[in-house]
Amino acid sequence: MALLKKLFNFRKNRTLILGIHGLSNKPPKKLLTSWWRRSLEEGLAKIDRSPTKFDFKMVYWADLLYKEPLRQDMTDPDHPLYIDEPYISEKNLKKTVYKGFLQKVKNLLQYLKEIIFLSRLGLNKFRRPFNMIVKIGFKDLDTYYNEEIPKNEQMFHATFKEQVRKKVTKILRKNRKKDILIIAHSMGSIIAYDVLLQLQKEIEIKGFIAMGSPMGLPLIRENIMKDHALPFDDEPSPRTPEGLESWYSYSDRDDNIGAFYNLADFYQPNTLGVKPIGKLVENNYKYWQTENAPKSFGYLSIREVAQVVSDFLSAGRSSLFVKGKQLFKRKGRGTKKPQG
Repeated sequence: MALLKKLFNFRKNRTLILGIHGLSNKPPKKLLTSWWRRSLEEGLAKIDRSPTKFDFKMVYWADLLYKEPLRQDMTDPDHPLYIDEPYISEKNLKKTVYKGFLQKVKNLLQYLKEIIFLSRLGLNKFRRPFNMIVKIGFKDLDTYYNEEIPKNEQMFHATFKEQVRKKVTKILRKNRKKDILIIAHSMGSIIAYDVLLQLQKEIEIKGFIAMGSPMGLPLIRENIMKDHALPFDDEPSPRTPEGLESWYSYSDRDDNIGAFYNLADFYQPNTLGVKPIGKLVENNYKYWQTENAPKSFGYLSIREVAQVVSDFLSAGRSSLFVKGKQLFKRKGRGTKKPQG
């Protein structure tokens, strides 16, 4: 039994699932990490004979922009630190939840904001209104692209963009000998892509899952090209980072942030021929009272994501059995009786 445990720990320790959260303030890192893990486990339970043990780390960057995290003990719904979208198991999400008048108004305003500025029918191709809505409604993204530090302070203060990329880079370099699967939500997918582009000649990544990603938006693609000093024409077409072996993009039909979900239409393949595989999915978190189709917990537990995660965790089983044979041989040599 101890030998068997050692074998499975070997497989677990040579893979890493790296999560990168999206926009807005979040609960404390430990709690958010736990909720992402539970969502992944809920999804893996849907896959027959799927591995259930995995090493998971979270790139937590909300603390770079927000002084205090959201609080689980906050009961006042109007308080800015109240958690209105906690982790809820899928079976409980399907229950009818009462929505008060104020919640209905909030949901409607959010929907209108997204449909007007972010959907395929919206104003996302026009720089001025796009920048305006990003500045007003998506402040994290605005800071990422537009933060400016006075020249006399640049030596002492890094921009938010530099700090968050450094967080991701540090973890990737530290775990570069492992097989890595990156799962990024919303704005987190932009951060992940930018870092992968910077490290493409240095680190190989087994897989990248983008959930509810805004990376298909025309002006986001233009920002990416400008940010990395890449030439482009009227239709910006960034390239899939080298060293990336697979890339999946999932979005709910009601997730306007991920309206341009099929990233293969907008991103060129790398030299391995790898480019994004886009698919519409059903994010059950929209049945919660906030009606939030883009919520990370819902995406993490869908069968499509779970299948990719399961395949990633299972991919090294052949290596596991090779390692097992080596261990058994060593054990046999250690117990072999001397001949006389």
